Amino acid sequence: MRSLILLLTLMSTQVLAITVEVTGTAPLVGAISYAREQALQDAMRQASLRAGAQISSTQLMNKGVIEQDDVQVRTQAELKNVQVLWEDQHNGLYEVAIRADVKPEAMCPASTQKYRKAIAVAGFGLANPVQASVGQLQNIEQDLPRVLVNTLNGRGAVHALDATRTSLYQDPRRAPSAETAQQRLTTSVALATELGAQYVVSGVVRDLAMVGEAEQDIHQAPSEAKWLSLFGVEPTSHDRRFVMDVYVHDGLSGAMLFQRSYSTEGEWTRSRTERTGFASPQFWNTDYGQEVRELLVSVVDDVDEVLRCQPFMARIVKARGNRLHIEASAGAGIRPGDKFQVYRTGTFYNLDLEPRTEISDMATEVVVKQVQPQFIIAEMKLSAEHLAIQRDDLVIAW
Repeated sequence: MRSLILLLTLMSTQVLAITVEVTGTAPLVGAISYAREQALQDAMRQASLRAGAQISSTQLMNKGVIEQDDVQVRTQAELKNVQVLWEDQHNGLYEVAIRADVKPEAMCPASTQKYRKAIAVAGFGLANPVQASVGQLQNIEQDLPRVLVNTLNGRGAVHALDATRTSLYQDPRRAPSAETAQQRLTTSVALATELGAQYVVSGVVRDLAMVGEAEQDIHQAPSEAKWLSLFGVEPTSHDRRFVMDVYVHDGLSGAMLFQRSYSTEGEWTRSRTERTGFASPQFWNTDYGQEVRELLVSVVDDVDEVLRCQPFMARIVKARGNRLHIEASAGAGIRPGDKFQVYRTGTFYNLDLEPRTEISDMATEVVVKQVQPQFIIAEMKLSAEHLAIQRDDLVIAW
């Protein structure tokens, strides 16, 4: 039942609109109606820029002299509910103030990816376990990522796999410093290979402390607030912090695709000694729980958007003749007749002799013939031996 509640309460649109108020201007030259239209267009352009813009610059030089220097600013934000607040004429300018809802441009608006990518959601580390004693939130290491699993699956864009009992970080306080200089995490590759996942989501809960309380480690004496709670006396301040880091790694190379820190705080209204537990009904009913729930909406939105922009990839696990066995589940939405491109995987080394994963287009198309629960079978015109296609090569849909 808890999973159902989380699915319903964490639904949200991926790109949220913002409300802005701006003033546009235009010279009073010619008809007033024309100046008004130009001022209105200026206001709408300014409103769109509030949601972000792309800037491109072009310079043409001839014998060291700049002959052309163009700068273009482009935005594809969507405006809705445009309201004119006031209009006026001042110092030879026509002014129009508007209020509008602006929806930022999606990260990859042209993406038509239809397949559900498999992602493994690992357990989240707890940087300061002592802080979880208030409310007994020690279960946050598994139950927080399970909230993400249930919500991501509920949206239907990805296939999230529960790997919450697997921790990627031996010391969460230093995560992700366990990575190499190339931001590669070998444990994420191993986990992705084991579960047949394309990406790995992990994270660390950094802070669960009550606001105003000094940081303590497990060897320090209990705080004054804790002693008071034993006698039924609660402190006057109930505000509590919540800080977490989220990472998304590519399961093929181990490269980090996404890293972001999230923070909020809210009033903790339960008793400090009560065994509330994370993600329990009592937890969500607190002001603190509601703030955490809204923060997790942002996490799911960001992960969904990042993965939506990535291509669908699946490993070849067997290649014989013109037939390939590919590690992709029926839940990915693949159907007989679908087509993929074949890519060979390899490793090259940069100038510092650091390894990099490389994929090479084999200019070969395969057609899906069978879809099994845990793998698919595809065929191509030439044989795998002829093209040197082997295990751990990839099929990709862009």
